[in-house]
Amino acid sequence: MKIGIAGLSHETVTTLPGFTGEDSFENDCKRGEEVIVSARGSKSSLGGIVDFCERNKVQLYPILDADGGVSATVLDEVYLKYKKEIVSGFKEIFPELDGILLALHGAMATETIQDPELDLIKGIREVVGYDIPIMAALDLHANIDSAILKETNAIFGFKSSPHIDKTETGNKVASCMLDFLKGKINPVTAIVKPGLVVPSVFSATGRVPAKYIVERAKKYLENPEVLDVTVFFGFAYADVYNIGLSVVVTTDGNIKLAEEIAQDLGNFAYGHRIGLTTSDNLYKVEEGVAFSIAQAKKASRPIIILDHADRTGDTTFVLQELIKQDAQRVAFPLFYDPEAVQHCIKAGVGNEVEVEVGGKSHFRAGEPVIVKGKVIWVGNKEYIGTGPMRLGSKIKLGPTAIIQAGGVWLQLTTNRKSLIDEDPIIQFGYDPLEFDIIVTKSKTHFRAVYEDLGEEIVIIDAPGSGPADLGVLGYKNVPPDVYPITKKPEEKIV
Repeated sequence: MKIGIAGLSHETVTTLPGFTGEDSFENDCKRGEEVIVSARGSKSSLGGIVDFCERNKVQLYPILDADGGVSATVLDEVYLKYKKEIVSGFKEIFPELDGILLALHGAMATETIQDPELDLIKGIREVVGYDIPIMAALDLHANIDSAILKETNAIFGFKSSPHIDKTETGNKVASCMLDFLKGKINPVTAIVKPGLVVPSVFSATGRVPAKYIVERAKKYLENPEVLDVTVFFGFAYADVYNIGLSVVVTTDGNIKLAEEIAQDLGNFAYGHRIGLTTSDNLYKVEEGVAFSIAQAKKASRPIIILDHADRTGDTTFVLQELIKQDAQRVAFPLFYDPEAVQHCIKAGVGNEVEVEVGGKSHFRAGEPVIVKGKVIWVGNKEYIGTGPMRLGSKIKLGPTAIIQAGGVWLQLTTNRKSLIDEDPIIQFGYDPLEFDIIVTKSKTHFRAVYEDLGEEIVIIDAPGSGPADLGVLGYKNVPPDVYPITKKPEEKIV
């Protein structure tokens, strides 16, 4: 059996200024056999695909795997470059292939293309036709609609946020492909979009009400006719026509059952629309920092501050307030500021610096903060991830600096990453438990580690490009009757 594979991923924040260029993708792009070597054993959907196929003696034909991270709108020419490379690659080899497996995100957007993943699959179909099956693994935060079902034989998404089940998703899509090719199953798929956009901070699947939805979906998998049920919570910060939560159900030949399950889960999710879009547990900056400092004085483990709205890694509101309130024993890892890093490198380890930090990427990022302290580490940092989501992956922080600024241990990086595991602390020789407060700008992924490591999580609703209140973002492409952007609640659901 011969399967072609490729990966292309980007989570696009369309409200950010500027554009995402080729460098963001090429920073860690793999081509040809390197795709397999890099994916093998990794905690990724492509890793799950590769591992399952190799265990089952499938011959793989890799094209490329490129991940541009999370940033502003992708330049058309950049996306089209990768599309051409992938489509051309499959065109060259497709007569030898039995099927194609793709690892995509589902929330990419370019200057003129609002659904590049669909456009990519259509491009592949133009050269391989519709006789060869194509299946795809997508992120839980994908924005999709029924059009993608017409171009694929099946799609599967992560069930968890934090995304600790990427490998399992890759295993499932590969298993389904092999069973289909062997004639064991006949996958048919239904989709329902209830008209609901979920801010990322409320999509943590271990927290209610998202937890209730994924638990209800899981129950349906007890039926042997049901091959997969995925609740795609969507990505709220891509202003696109297919934004929002989707329920996708795949059954073995029973389309009526797929439609019934999808409709039930769509209705159930919409019934929890209030809890999926608002919360009483969000703190304003000043009170959230003060509360965290007070809690830290009596806690036995670190208080975790979640600065959830920061999509650029450099908003300054929480940092400014921590300094203002003289917070002590604070770890603030992965603060994005290449200019400040270079300033620290020039100053050198052991020397005092006064440097403007943050607030450079966006008007919602706040004003730069004057940080005074001692440079305690500089260098170009790369390591192999050990956390549940990045296990086995090469992590490139680029030129990095650490400043001890009063009570704040501030780590400045050249490449954008968010704190979702202990690596950005322990890879520099520190123990997270040395700190009383740890700040993360992750949305949900940090919970895979820090829910257990921390004493308490304090969510601070600081300004940023990924706010809980979607009403401030000025959407242009969202269709009517989408809650809470273009449709208001008729009643409060408890």
